[in-house]
Amino acid sequence: MTFRRSDPSVNYAALRLVSDSGRWELGFKAYHSGYRLRMGLAGRPPSLLDFCLGTDARLCGPVLTAVLDLLEEAPESSDALVLDALFPWAGTRPDMAVHLGPLLESATKREQSRGSRSCEMRHYRPRE
Repeated sequence: MTFRRSDPSVNYAALRLVSDSGRWELGFKAYHSGYRLRMGLAGRPPSLLDFCLGTDARLCGPVLTAVLDLLEEAPESSDALVLDALFPWAGTRPDMAVHLGPLLESATKREQSRGSRSCEMRHYRPRE
């Protein structure tokens, strides 16, 4: 699954990415307590992913890249259960202290095994 940048929305006010067919939305929303990476069906409140990253904006890029990397091979027709199973915190509320390390470590290992293209070029398409 690949995403393209789109106009912000209420649920994705800081950054909104939409899957190629328009079925899924993924992005960031800033809150007083920090940033949240969220994902759900397009046009609905995010229900698949809601990952609190805290106030350090430097985490946004690596975490987004790691999540996009996990989603890359999933077909867009996947349902929420299939996509939820891709993440180490499936079935739980993600806790940055517990889940961030494993998420970033697995992304680094996948990237090293590929030894190729930058994540940015694999996952993003220009805004249309």
